[in-house]
Amino acid sequence: MGTTINLATGPGIPLETSRIFTPLGIRFWDLTQNLPVSDGLQVNLRLMNSQAPPLYAVTTSSGVYAFFGLPGLRAAEYRDGSGQLGSPPRTFSYVVTVQDNLGRYLPQVLIYTLDQSGAVLVNGVPDTTRGARLAYLFSAPGRPAPPGVAAVRAWLVEQKPDGTTAPAAWAVMRVQVTGQAEIWPGIADDSGRVLVLVPYPLLDRLKLGSPPGSGQGNISGESWPVTVTVQYSPAAFSFPLANVQGLSWPFTLTPNLKNILEDQKAATIWADPATPVTKFSASLNLGRELVLRSAALSPPALVPSLNISQGTSPP
Repeated sequence: MGTTINLATGPGIPLETSRIFTPLGIRFWDLTQNLPVSDGLQVNLRLMNSQAPPLYAVTTSSGVYAFFGLPGLRAAEYRDGSGQLGSPPRTFSYVVTVQDNLGRYLPQVLIYTLDQSGAVLVNGVPDTTRGARLAYLFSAPGRPAPPGVAAVRAWLVEQKPDGTTAPAAWAVMRVQVTGQAEIWPGIADDSGRVLVLVPYPLLDRLKLGSPPGSGQGNISGESWPVTVTVQYSPAAFSFPLANVQGLSWPFTLTPNLKNILEDQKAATIWADPATPVTKFSASLNLGRELVLRSAALSPPALVPSLNISQGTSPP
């Protein structure tokens, strides 16, 4: 990415033209709606393990959140020979925070590592992908479901071996409609509450009749079986901003998104306390929220939470 800046005085006659390259630009994406998110976000960047003040992202005309003045990357931003590259180039890690001022998405902490040439490193190797990085956003538990999308909600609570319980903060819950290839993820907030948005499958009956759709009849009672899994391994979390002075909630207590999505292992689900499972089956009904809860043995009832335990063996 590059930006041209004209320096001028008087009636606007350019005296100097500078082209600044932006090594790190991020395009945020709503996974469920398959749309970019370019409004309402506050996106900041800090050098890893630094107490320096943050950089604030600038939104480009194409909706990319871009950063200027990244510490250590002058040679990449001003390609005029004024910066010197080491051999091999030094690398710098940056912590990016994302806050949705409109309350649609969870706060996120992302880590990007770049070398002095401006290349983004993936598993230690420069990535040749051009353009902005793509980052998915995950729905906050209070977000209303968009039209044509089902809301699957749960309050995830961990059952510990000593009999105590605690919110399963940052657990991942995934929902798959039977017969569909897509698996839709959601992340629990710091209180364990999670929302997974699942687009309703195309109704076969809507294809019937001539013209199409004239023979579907009443679809209000349509339902689909779904499979639910949960991953929860809090020991896998790292908190890159835990020790940054002056930084407030939520980012001091928000784990690295990579840990949340990639490092957690399957959990046991206690929907029925008599038969714990790693895959939980439920039914998704058209036009109705699906709220997942555990059953209580005595007296028989539904409790407010969906109880889980770490690992695939009962505690």
